[in-house]
Amino acid sequence: MRNYKIALVTFLMFFSLCHAAETTSMNLSDFNNTERVQINQDASTTEALKSRFEAIQSTFKTQQHLFSTKQISESKYLKHLKKLRKKELKLFKAVKRHEFGADEMTDYNFWHQGVLKFPTQIEQELLQYASNQ
Repeated sequence: MRNYKIALVTFLMFFSLCHAAETTSMNLSDFNNTERVQINQDASTTEALKSRFEAIQSTFKTQQHLFSTKQISESKYLKHLKKLRKKELKLFKAVKRHEFGADEMTDYNFWHQGVLKFPTQIEQELLQYASNQ
Protein backbone atom coordinates (compact mmCIF):
# COMPACT_ATOMS: atom_id res chain seq x y z
CA MET A 1 0.00 0.00 0.00
CA ARG A 2 2.83 2.38 0.90
CA ASN A 3 4.57 1.77 -2.45
CA TYR A 4 1.29 2.51 -4.20
CA LYS A 5 1.01 5.85 -2.37
CA ILE A 6 4.60 6.76 -3.21
CA ALA A 7 4.04 5.87 -6.87
CA LEU A 8 0.81 7.86 -6.96
CA VAL A 9 2.40 10.93 -5.36
CA THR A 10 5.37 10.66 -7.72
CA PHE A 11 3.07 10.41 -10.75
CA LEU A 12 0.97 13.36 -9.60
CA MET A 13 4.07 15.47 -8.98
CA PHE A 14 5.46 14.57 -12.41
CA PHE A 15 2.13 15.29 -14.09
CA SER A 16 1.80 18.62 -12.25
CA LEU A 17 5.32 19.68 -13.17
CA CYS A 18 4.82 18.75 -16.83
CA HIS A 19 1.54 20.63 -16.94
CA ALA A 20 3.08 23.64 -15.21
CA ALA A 21 6.02 23.60 -17.60
CA GLU A 22 3.64 23.79 -20.55
CA THR A 23 1.68 26.74 -19.18
CA THR A 24 4.29 28.72 -17.25
CA SER A 25 8.02 28.91 -16.88
CA MET A 26 9.09 27.48 -13.56
CA ASN A 27 12.39 27.81 -11.74
CA LEU A 28 12.91 24.57 -9.79
CA SER A 29 16.06 25.85 -8.12
CA ASP A 30 13.84 27.81 -5.70
CA PHE A 31 12.72 24.59 -3.95
CA ASN A 32 14.73 23.84 -0.84
CA ASN A 33 15.61 20.45 0.67
CA THR A 34 13.06 20.70 3.46
CA GLU A 35 10.18 20.87 1.01
CA ARG A 36 11.43 17.84 -0.90
CA VAL A 37 11.80 15.81 2.30
CA GLN A 38 8.27 16.68 3.41
CA ILE A 39 6.85 15.62 0.04
CA ASN A 40 8.75 12.34 -0.06
CA GLN A 41 8.49 11.34 3.58
CA ASP A 42 5.25 9.92 4.97
CA ALA A 43 4.45 12.06 8.03
CA SER A 44 3.17 9.09 10.01
CA THR A 45 6.20 6.80 9.87
CA THR A 46 8.01 6.12 13.12
CA GLU A 47 11.14 7.82 11.80
CA ALA A 48 9.20 10.89 10.68
CA LEU A 49 7.53 11.25 14.08
CA LYS A 50 10.87 11.11 15.84
CA SER A 51 12.38 13.51 13.32
CA ARG A 52 9.56 16.02 13.96
CA PHE A 53 10.15 15.72 17.71
CA GLU A 54 13.89 16.30 17.31
CA ALA A 55 13.24 19.35 15.10
CA ILE A 56 10.92 20.84 17.73
CA GLN A 57 13.48 20.21 20.48
CA SER A 58 16.25 21.72 18.38
CA THR A 59 14.19 24.85 17.74
CA PHE A 60 13.46 25.06 21.47
CA LYS A 61 17.18 24.88 22.31
CA THR A 62 17.89 27.63 19.75
CA GLN A 63 15.17 29.90 21.16
CA GLN A 64 16.35 29.18 24.70
CA HIS A 65 19.89 30.19 23.73
CA LEU A 66 18.68 33.36 21.99
CA PHE A 67 16.72 34.34 25.09
CA SER A 68 19.51 33.53 27.54
CA THR A 69 21.93 35.66 25.50
CA LYS A 70 19.35 38.47 25.38
CA GLN A 71 19.05 38.37 21.60
CA ILE A 72 15.24 38.10 21.87
CA SER A 73 12.82 39.55 24.41
CA GLU A 74 10.93 37.54 26.99
CA SER A 75 7.62 38.15 25.23
CA LYS A 76 9.02 36.92 21.91
CA TYR A 77 10.54 33.90 23.66
CA LEU A 78 7.19 33.01 25.25
CA LYS A 79 5.44 33.47 21.91
CA HIS A 80 7.88 30.99 20.31
CA LEU A 81 7.43 28.56 23.20
CA LYS A 82 3.65 28.61 22.78
CA LYS A 83 3.97 27.90 19.05
CA LEU A 84 6.37 25.04 19.75
CA ARG A 85 4.01 23.64 22.38
CA LYS A 86 1.17 23.61 19.84
CA LYS A 87 3.43 21.72 17.43
CA GLU A 88 4.30 19.28 20.21
CA LEU A 89 0.66 18.62 21.03
CA LYS A 90 -0.17 18.07 17.35
CA LEU A 91 2.76 15.65 17.11
CA PHE A 92 1.64 13.81 20.26
CA LYS A 93 -1.82 13.28 18.76
CA ALA A 94 -0.18 11.75 15.68
CA VAL A 95 2.00 9.52 17.89
CA LYS A 96 -1.06 8.27 19.81
CA ARG A 97 -2.77 7.38 16.52
CA HIS A 98 0.35 5.70 15.11
CA GLU A 99 0.43 1.91 15.07
CA PHE A 100 3.91 0.72 16.02
CA GLY A 101 5.12 -2.52 14.45
CA ALA A 102 6.34 -5.49 16.46
CA ASP A 103 9.91 -4.52 15.57
CA GLU A 104 9.40 -0.95 16.86
CA MET A 105 9.06 -1.63 20.59
CA THR A 106 12.01 0.63 21.39
CA ASP A 107 10.30 3.48 19.58
CA TYR A 108 6.98 2.69 21.26
CA ASN A 109 8.68 2.84 24.67
CA PHE A 110 10.46 6.09 23.74
CA TRP A 111 7.07 7.72 23.18
CA HIS A 112 4.68 6.01 25.58
CA GLN A 113 7.03 5.33 28.50
CA GLY A 114 9.04 8.53 28.07
CA VAL A 115 8.00 11.57 26.07
CA LEU A 116 4.23 11.25 26.49
CA LYS A 117 4.44 10.25 30.15
CA PHE A 118 6.40 13.23 31.44
CA PRO A 119 6.29 17.00 30.79
CA THR A 120 8.62 18.10 28.02
CA GLN A 121 11.16 20.87 28.51
CA ILE A 122 8.90 23.24 26.59
CA GLU A 123 5.93 22.44 28.81
CA GLN A 124 8.07 22.82 31.94
CA GLU A 125 9.36 26.19 30.77
CA LEU A 126 5.83 27.44 30.04
CA LEU A 127 4.59 26.18 33.41
CA GLN A 128 7.45 27.97 35.14
CA TYR A 129 6.55 31.27 33.46
CA ALA A 130 2.87 30.76 34.24
CA SER A 131 3.58 30.18 37.94
CA ASN A 132 5.76 33.30 38.13
CA GLN A 133 2.98 35.56 36.86
